Amino acid sequence: MESRINYIIVGIFVLLFGIGLAVFAFWLEKYGTYEDFKYYKTFMKESVSGLSREASVKYRGVDVGIVENIRINPENSEEVELLFRIKKETPIKKDMVVILKFYGLTGLAYMEIEGGGRDAALLKSQDDEIPVIKSAPSLYTRLNELIPDIALKLSTVLGRANILLNEENLENTSKLITNIADTSDEVRQLANVIKKSLHRGDYNINKMSSATIEQVNELLHEMKTLIIDLEETVLSIQQNSKGLLLKRTIPKLGPGEIKDNE
Repeated sequence: MESRINYIIVGIFVLLFGIGLAVFAFWLEKYGTYEDFKYYKTFMKESVSGLSREASVKYRGVDVGIVENIRINPENSEEVELLFRIKKETPIKKDMVVILKFYGLTGLAYMEIEGGGRDAALLKSQDDEIPVIKSAPSLYTRLNELIPDIALKLSTVLGRANILLNEENLENTSKLITNIADTSDEVRQLANVIKKSLHRGDYNINKMSSATIEQVNELLHEMKTLIIDLEETVLSIQQNSKGLLLKRTIPKLGPGEIKDNE
């Protein structure tokens, strides 16, 4: 009888000890390490697909916490509210932002904290509320927003290039450059012939009247100007053939030429 009582006492003691141990472990998990962490929130308007509770929170690639909870913001249905549990020694500053990132091609997501100048102030709670870290769009979201604009600009550029580089425009440009180059060479050759003739004395300058001399000088000056203009035109065409095709130019009149309507 006495041994039975002893067994009952021992059994009760073991049961109570086990219950106490379980309660202590639960308290230690729930509250015992609370002081080692701080809680922060963020709000995001983009999808957080691939992100789950217990996902890592990193700063400069170092694990500094986890995602404690994910839910739709009860005050704004267009936002997702994330609750972070971050190690107490991690310096969370006002100029930091949190960004959704992914592990390669696995689709698994984590949160990355970026920014944080050395002289920036620490992010502190206001009125005992959980501090809010600002969020920034992920790379996927930024690319998704830029792709339509890039596609539109690319389509416009290709359309203009197609107009500029059609066979008719290319052929006309080639002919125009060839004609101008030939004309420039012919004018230069004519000027050289006249210059050589003058040096050889083919023309008796002393017998020429002053009016004739002035006309010759004027002609030589105009020919020199024409050569310079032609050379500049050729250079301009080579540098900007598109501008030439889209803009009509009025040719300068040569010596003795008049307009058609005069």
